[in-house]
Amino acid sequence: MRVLVTGMIAGMDDLACLKKVAALGQKNLREIKIYDAINEFTKSGRKPLERLLGTTDYVFELTREREYEKIGYDIQKHGYTDVIVRAPATIEWNRINRKFKDQRIIRDFIKPDLIVTLIDAEWEIKAKLDARDSCDLFIHALKERNHTLYEILSWMHEEVSLSEDWAKYMGIPHYVIAVGEPPECLYKLTTCPDPWVVYASYSMTYATPDMRLEVNKVINRLREYAVVIDPQTVEIGTNYDNETQANREAIYAYTVHRDLHWYVGKVDAVVAIHPYPERPPLSAGMMDELGHARDYMKARYMIFPKGFSPFTTDSYIEKGHLFEQADEFFHYIEHVEHRKKYTDDLTLQADLKL
Repeated sequence: MRVLVTGMIAGMDDLACLKKVAALGQKNLREIKIYDAINEFTKSGRKPLERLLGTTDYVFELTREREYEKIGYDIQKHGYTDVIVRAPATIEWNRINRKFKDQRIIRDFIKPDLIVTLIDAEWEIKAKLDARDSCDLFIHALKERNHTLYEILSWMHEEVSLSEDWAKYMGIPHYVIAVGEPPECLYKLTTCPDPWVVYASYSMTYATPDMRLEVNKVINRLREYAVVIDPQTVEIGTNYDNETQANREAIYAYTVHRDLHWYVGKVDAVVAIHPYPERPPLSAGMMDELGHARDYMKARYMIFPKGFSPFTTDSYIEKGHLFEQADEFFHYIEHVEHRKKYTDDLTLQADLKL
């Protein structure tokens, strides 16, 4: 598979994420070739990014087109089968979000099978930008501008939105995953044609440590069959209550938009996990996600010990997709839907040299 990976080029641990994916490939005797388009544009730093951004749009566009052509020819020359091309759809510079119209050249030369946009929590990105002491003039300029949380969220949104447009133009899938997801997510998308992509929905507000552990057990087991998008990989920051009213409103709005549209709107199915035999009641957020999944015509499943209810069957959950125990759900997807487990080794040792 050829995967175009977009996302903000500053403030995220994207390169570390990609290296882990390549390490998984190495562990499973698969070469995953990674191209860093920014590195190609800048000739490994010899043509600084801030200088390219200071030229005319036409000159920078020609530079990008030439490098995309070279990457495409190199892929073809060596016959690489599993490829990741890391490239931005936008760059924030001088308070302007520079959007790149590179979809045609990417389609014709890179020929991606899908696009994945990497994201992270806005407070994590800001903390990295604020703390980073770099001699890279581009990074230094970003740090000097002291971007607000809203500006970071806006940049992330523009990256997702334009990447989505690129995917529609090319007629290929588009997914959004957090850099905090296990590397197996991007690994599966890179090495497996037409994977089953699932969003895990559950209550994050009322979850006790014991119940969060139960939810995580289901999620980890589900990863044996699917690419799982887990919303807890992008957590709201611990300083949320101390933020300004405007920041809290922006964070809340983007969190809801991300879960309902970037996640639920793009996956194949939503699996709602509510392991509570009594209280708390069904999560409002979880039910909203199931409602959006229904409107997006996605498959919906639910693990719910209290059993059938007129508020969950037919309206929110398809007939036959409500299970009282996790074992019943996994028996169903394996023996009725005949979903296969991944056979590759999808774990990395903590001390693996990357």
